[in-house]
Amino acid sequence: MVNRAVIVRSALVLAVCALMCIVAIGALLALRPPVIRSYEDQVAYALRAQRIPYQQIRFGEMHPDRVNRQYGDYVGPITIAVYVTLNDGREVAGWVECRRMAENCTLSLLDLNLRRVPLPEFSKQRVWPWIEWFERTAAGLWN
Repeated sequence: MVNRAVIVRSALVLAVCALMCIVAIGALLALRPPVIRSYEDQVAYALRAQRIPYQQIRFGEMHPDRVNRQYGDYVGPITIAVYVTLNDGREVAGWVECRRMAENCTLSLLDLNLRRVPLPEFSKQRVWPWIEWFERTAAGLWN
């Protein structure tokens, strides 16, 4: 016959191990750099880094207008108009400049004293589907 105290200790050890695994996965996800897939992600990253709360990011014209794709994705330099709606309702306008289509980009929003703030490069790694699901689920719980 198995002692009841041994069963309780075993269950407690298993529960603590499971909790530690969950905390470790959460810590790894929190320390992972953000995934940058679009110009909107780049601008949002820069605004968060400057601690500027915003509601919405929109884009306008891209110059050169209707980028000539015959040269592939490495066309440049380009400028994209950007409009940011702040939390207080104000809208500020600026631009994103890139040396090439998606490389060496900077953000300028003069009304917020942001001049040629370097933007992060687009992410090259592919995110695992289960991590994307977990992030969507966690965001849905907190919002």
